[in-house]
Amino acid sequence: MSAVCGAHSLQLDGDIVTDIRVAYGGMAATLRRAHVCERTLLDREWSEDTVRSAMKALDDHFEPVTDMRASSSYRSTIARNLLYRFFMETSGSRNANTQVYVYGR
Repeated sequence: MSAVCGAHSLQLDGDIVTDIRVAYGGMAATLRRAHVCERTLLDREWSEDTVRSAMKALDDHFEPVTDMRASSSYRSTIARNLLYRFFMETSGSRNANTQVYVYGR
């Protein structure tokens, strides 16, 4: 069982986000959409700056608990990293100087 899991859905018109869905498990008592994060991304350019703003918005939306599987801080960090990884995988902007966490891949 994972401490945090994420699901992301994205639709673009060129570089503009026309629809975005972001949801996490392990960040609240039940699976929950990240509406604040989604609003931060909607109708904006799908860029690193925009995604970094959305990553900060996750902290405003969730107050994860600490339990035997993970600390609150760890869960927040992983949720932000999952969103950033989604951006890197969908933007085609990955380069040799950019690191996205790797766990056994």
